Amino acid sequence: MLRVPDLTQAVLPDSVQHRKFVIANARVENCAIIYCNDGFCEMTGFSRPDIMQKPCTCDFLHGDLTDKEAINLVAQAVLGSEERKVEITYYRKDGE
Repeated sequence: MLRVPDLTQAVLPDSVQHRKFVIANARVENCAIIYCNDGFCEMTGFSRPDIMQKPCTCDFLHGDLTDKEAINLVAQAVLGSEERKVEITYYRKDGE
């Protein structure tokens, strides 16, 4: 199995090293995730290989109580390059 190191400490300032995040490629159709830090993996319960190439709208984190309107707003913001503040319920891999 290929192990991709967490580059957070190497390339990011101290102020963002403890944040959980993904980086996506906006030049491909689904705006695929090309990197996620260890904090994001720990928070969601997914491994880095599970997350790579998934849409940056994080559809894989949706669950029964994820509001459909919130899903649409996130997609519009991300895919339309708009800034929005959206409250959305995401789920960990274990369903929590």
